Amino acid sequence: MYEPRQEGFSTPRGRPVTMWVRDGTNDWNTLASCLTEDEYGLHDLHLTGHALDIGAYTGGVSVALAVDNPELLVTAIEPVPGNVELLLRNLEANDLSERVTVYQAAAGDGSEVNVRYGYSGSELACHHAFVGNMSLLEEPGPDNPHTLVKLRSMRVPPGPFSFVKIDCEGCEWDVDLSAMPHIRGEWHPVRGHTQADFLERLIGTHEVAFSGPEAGPGGFVAVWR
Repeated sequence: MYEPRQEGFSTPRGRPVTMWVRDGTNDWNTLASCLTEDEYGLHDLHLTGHALDIGAYTGGVSVALAVDNPELLVTAIEPVPGNVELLLRNLEANDLSERVTVYQAAAGDGSEVNVRYGYSGSELACHHAFVGNMSLLEEPGPDNPHTLVKLRSMRVPPGPFSFVKIDCEGCEWDVDLSAMPHIRGEWHPVRGHTQADFLERLIGTHEVAFSGPEAGPGGFVAVWR
């Protein structure tokens, strides 16, 4: 049903890359947003050292970071098996397998978590079928069949990380971000959390700027003071 095909994109700095996408899903939209449209504002970042991509999906940000910053290593974390398969294929297609390390895991605090994916039953659900724990369907009902797996979340590997992108449909609340000098991503109003709650977690260590609706989900940039 979701047979992948290859599609060409450009990185935030205009370098051509080839990526695998699944028709009938939001793969193309997500990759276009991360790469060509530069959703996370990566164009002007000149990074070295080691970056972390939490919620890597099929690798749009990991590939963008590695291609545009040739001295950078990347660690990518993604829990959904089908996404990890495409992520690895996308790294191979762009000769990045030696510079990007992939963990098939849910980032968190080490506790047991539920990961939902493979939604069906509506156009919205099918389009976002492989977005693990999609916040728009945080508690899928009987009209949205899906796959549910329970697993032990993984604490973030030891850094140091010069840059972190996190967009993981709610796992940002379970990851300690205080030691990360530069973070960009998206926060989600899951489990009753608000934008003010997210700011409170970082205000002691970071300057934080938000974009998007105050009620969320919304983008943010956090940089060490």
